[in-house]
Amino acid sequence: MKKWYLTSIFCSFAIINPVMAAQEASVSINPCGEFDYSPRLNMTTSYGKLSYNYDYDRESLTQLGQEYGLIEPNMYASGLSLFGIDWSVTLNTTVRVAKDNSICVIPASLDVFIGYQEPTIYIDKTLDKNSCQYKLVLRHEHQHQQISIAALEYFIPRIREQIMQNLAKVSPQNVNSLSQTDRATAEMNDEYIKMIAPLVESFKATMLKSQKKLDNTENYRFESTVCAQQ
Repeated sequence: MKKWYLTSIFCSFAIINPVMAAQEASVSINPCGEFDYSPRLNMTTSYGKLSYNYDYDRESLTQLGQEYGLIEPNMYASGLSLFGIDWSVTLNTTVRVAKDNSICVIPASLDVFIGYQEPTIYIDKTLDKNSCQYKLVLRHEHQHQQISIAALEYFIPRIREQIMQNLAKVSPQNVNSLSQTDRATAEMNDEYIKMIAPLVESFKATMLKSQKKLDNTENYRFESTVCAQQ
């Protein structure tokens, strides 16, 4: 789920005399270049609050898992671990006036959130909570949750570092009036979203790959023998 600042795009086109363009380039390209700025990064995360759901039997859990692409054909599910990856980017700006009276919208701070939403463990409601099978399913699903937490803890500092290295790459915007401040902020916010999106996708792909290491034929075969030995 992605949340971001309103992203309306405003384009301004000007016709410039070719002879004068080169002479005026240093002035007209970025009238806000005189300002030194260092946006502050406020980054937060959350594991979400884990909950348990016992509303499904094995058949309905299998169907739910198939809908999410988690259950392969000819397989069934006695448990599932589901959660959403939530992230948001919100830019805060400040307005300053340049020496030539240009109005400049400058990035001041960036609030970034990346975390989990509604982590839930589903367990077949027909399983006896005192049974070996129930305990085995619960342990398996807890392992999935632990993998998710470990992935988040690994990636958050690395994503933070990547964002910090690129914070100043979004330049201040020159606007014609204060009424255009929100629009300029939205455009710069969109630049940060485009910068951060690949980092979130990389985190998601790596985390899902790690999850699949737990859901493999060899591990399933081992787990199927645990309760049979008791």
